[in-house]
Amino acid sequence: MIDSHCHILWGIDDASKTRSQSIDMIRVAIADGITHIIATPHIKEPIFHNTPHTIERAYTALVQAIHEEQMNIEIVIGAENYVSKHTMYLLNEGGFLPLGKSKYMLIEFAWTINMHDDLTRYIKQIIHAGYTPIIAHPERYEWVHRDYSLIKQWRDMGCLMQLNRTSILGMDKMKLANTFATQMLVDDLVDVIASDAHASYAPRLPKLSDVYTYIKNIYGEEKANRYIIENPKKFI
Repeated sequence: MIDSHCHILWGIDDASKTRSQSIDMIRVAIADGITHIIATPHIKEPIFHNTPHTIERAYTALVQAIHEEQMNIEIVIGAENYVSKHTMYLLNEGGFLPLGKSKYMLIEFAWTINMHDDLTRYIKQIIHAGYTPIIAHPERYEWVHRDYSLIKQWRDMGCLMQLNRTSILGMDKMKLANTFATQMLVDDLVDVIASDAHASYAPRLPKLSDVYTYIKNIYGEEKANRYIIENPKKFI
């Protein structure tokens, strides 16, 4: 299994703070059967002042730690890029980071509706720059709760939709996120499932086997493989 959205790098955003915490997360992932993790720290000005350079430095430190601990897992560099009126300049300045060596870019929005933002216009700019946007956890946004048709509109533009494991399993503290995740699965508007892990403990830990089994039992093995293995392979 491939976890394509995971905050595994330490000391760089709101997730792991230390080497030992990241190693604990890696242990959980390996025990769960995850073979690859795409490290996706926040690029989110002005809250997290991350750049491709700072992320590369943290990524290198984690890879070295995994080697020292003799752990068998592959870490791929990436980011969760925050898209707003105040951050889109980063797209043209090389401040956003795609997943691995691919042309897929994981993006997130503000949780609540902001009249100053035009998400569809930002998505078009990202596509024009040559990237395929992957919209992180669309089930969690107020934008989508108010206008579910945005999901199909963005998907028709070429975006991929990444659901969080916790939302699918009914574990998100935002109840509407759980409801909308189910609706997106029923409507076949999902492309990727990931952990969005921030720690080695529940609920947002680097685990996918339970949601794989859940999808397999309800929607079929082909979809479970597509969401958690086959589509994420394109990002690494």
